Amino acid sequence: MKTKLRLSKNVTMNKPDEKRQGMQVRTVVTGHNAKGRAVFVRDEKVDGMPIPGLGELAFLWNADEPATYPNAGNNPAARGIFPPLGGIRFIIGTYLPGDFIAPEPTPEMHLEDGDELGGANAGFHRTDTTDFGVVLSGNLALQLDDGAELSLSPGDVLIENGTRHRWRVVGNVPATMASFIIGAQRR
Repeated sequence: MKTKLRLSKNVTMNKPDEKRQGMQVRTVVTGHNAKGRAVFVRDEKVDGMPIPGLGELAFLWNADEPATYPNAGNNPAARGIFPPLGGIRFIIGTYLPGDFIAPEPTPEMHLEDGDELGGANAGFHRTDTTDFGVVLSGNLALQLDDGAELSLSPGDVLIENGTRHRWRVVGNVPATMASFIIGAQRR
């Protein structure tokens, strides 16, 4: 039996005739209507945002506090890559080949001497977050502050618990990873 997708009013639909430029991620979101029934509220393509020194990130869901239900399914659209305690980010990133990935530091990134751009340890950072990542394509290497390094391939999962680390793409093709980031507390 075929099921027909019935969309609720005010849903943004994909436009199949649009030309793709850069990363675009189809994002389908559910929510609740005024009667508390489940509805599709969005079916859209989210564009990636170029990040110098990194590649491109598509911010799919950003909240600075836990969700409450029922709700309309609106993205809280909180700012920044790294959430505060109790907040979440869901992003897909495409990272470019080259040396270690070293974006411009943000206030949420904890750096040590030499971690800054152009420093001996460029790209090393830690955040007060637990990061859950799955490699979708390409290969990434994760290096820890003691020099230990592991390579991750498509399908591999990483759970990064607020440790000091840095990334690099292995090979000459970009790597893509989906990440779910939860704000945590450091003691």
